[in-house]
Amino acid sequence: MRLFHLFLRRAGVPATAARTPRTSSRLTIVCPRDQLPAVRRQIYRDLHSDGIQISHLSVDYGQKVGMVRARVTIDCPPVLRSELMSRARRLQQHPGIHEIHWGTARPHALN
Repeated sequence: MRLFHLFLRRAGVPATAARTPRTSSRLTIVCPRDQLPAVRRQIYRDLHSDGIQISHLSVDYGQKVGMVRARVTIDCPPVLRSELMSRARRLQQHPGIHEIHWGTARPHALN
């Protein structure tokens, strides 16, 4: 690890840029199957920018008839957590989205 930090210093990378803490959040979105392409585009448009990155997106087609569940894992620095929450609330206004939940085991509504 020390060798890696030496490499970063010699490459001119500031120590703060190399050690920016990130936390992962999981967002679960339920929408109709036919709306999934539009919802997926909206997810990437609203959530993936300015230091907030989508690290994984998976889709579960085993929901009730015609519905899908998209699970999005988001990497976000702690300082941008409030921005992530406001973007998720805006995403909830998309007409194709029925529900948005945070967490993995027992999701809670975003409101």
